Amino acid sequence: MTKISLYNYLTLALCLLAISGCDPKDPVNNKLDLVNVEYTPSQEVFPNPERGFYKYSKIDLTTGTGALSANQLAAYRQNNITLLGRMIYLKNFRNAPLSQAALDEVERDFVTARNSGVKLIVRFAYSESQEEPDAPLNIIKQHLDQLKPVLEKNADVIYTVQAGFIGAWGEWYYTTNNLNTAGAQAEVIKKLLEAVPKSRTIQLRTPAYKQQYFQRNTPLTYQEAFQETDISRVGHHNDCFLASTTDYGTYKNPTVDKAFLNKECLFVPIGGETCPPTDVDPANSNKAQTEMRNLRWSYLNEDYYKPVNDAWKIDGGMNNIARELGYRFQLTSGDFSKNTKPGGKIYVRMLIKNLGYAPIYNKRWVEIILKNNKTEEKYRLRLDETEPRFWQPLATNEIIAEGGVPAEIPEGSYSVYLNLPDAAPAIYANPHYSIRLANENVWEASTGYNKVYENLTVSKSSKTDNYSGSLLFEKMD
Repeated sequence: MTKISLYNYLTLALCLLAISGCDPKDPVNNKLDLVNVEYTPSQEVFPNPERGFYKYSKIDLTTGTGALSANQLAAYRQNNITLLGRMIYLKNFRNAPLSQAALDEVERDFVTARNSGVKLIVRFAYSESQEEPDAPLNIIKQHLDQLKPVLEKNADVIYTVQAGFIGAWGEWYYTTNNLNTAGAQAEVIKKLLEAVPKSRTIQLRTPAYKQQYFQRNTPLTYQEAFQETDISRVGHHNDCFLASTTDYGTYKNPTVDKAFLNKECLFVPIGGETCPPTDVDPANSNKAQTEMRNLRWSYLNEDYYKPVNDAWKIDGGMNNIARELGYRFQLTSGDFSKNTKPGGKIYVRMLIKNLGYAPIYNKRWVEIILKNNKTEEKYRLRLDETEPRFWQPLATNEIIAEGGVPAEIPEGSYSVYLNLPDAAPAIYANPHYSIRLANENVWEASTGYNKVYENLTVSKSSKTDNYSGSLLFEKMD
């Protein structure tokens, strides 16, 4: 946050020169106590929830190994990692119900993730080699019924759930139970959509799987997005990104399928990992960035395939990928009321641009916070009509609000913050799950707030109008 300019007299002069151009309902033109703030961009690579490079980890339930470590997750966060690819193997239960001990292990995973400020990309599987068996369809469905309460309880720390279950590594290939038929795959998808909380997506290994299940080849539309319907909850993952002309069979027709994903993944997440290249040259970072931006990628395995990832470090593109993978929100400017009175109006307008490859996909609040600069007493205005999931890549969006402060608010100097917290109550107040903006000198790590203006005066002597609307700041505990 850098340059502040008062333009009271400029606004007045413009209105006098061109009265017909001043809309009497426009707060910018009529409130002569606004402050304009311009923000300094930041090039820093920093952690933000639900985006970026992820670390792979695995557990084979009831074998006594593989439990998540809080110390390890803390170390990941220090390296800007907020996502963990969590492979949960069910090898001991290929022909039996999950035991309570197994379910408890899954529960402990989620608790450790929550306490560590990370989220999980979850996948279940029965086999980690082509020679190992998977499980029959009836067992898969039984296990999903058992897992449903655990997944519902811990939806807050689930980023997405990859389809899994079928074949080696849950990649829907090498099945030993004849599960590579359209009928069997459809039953697994249906049961997954029932077991995974409606607030979360599942991901399928190829675009064709989704198109086959829904009997539709057209991408999601703006009107369908984020409605918690089945079709709006199915995203995509690619475990052989940039590895061949078809990414090892990910695409039937690369040109057509990529055009589909370009539109579809504005509304559902996509991510995955690279692979050893076969019929193509290893992708340099320029090609990788172009492809990830075109397909709207949100996350990528940091460690696999390592020779490909390391090449991006060598050619100088890795930092840019780390910055722009997923979303990256940056303020350009803002207009704020310079002062108000108890019971008076406050006007806020900010322009925010998404510099990342993708939007956000899970529900998140947009809030304006007032904090008393002396007592730190806080007041919140939640903008329920502002939907940040529609802040699309390379688009500039407007956050605008006119609200009222309580009649009993103490006089004094207040800072104004933009808060983008997780909507889940369990982690709403945890700053690790709030979004940091890509601007200098705005982030407050202790609260997860972004300071956008620091000298709003609340005084009974202010000439501000009384507020009579329904958007009221509420005192926070």
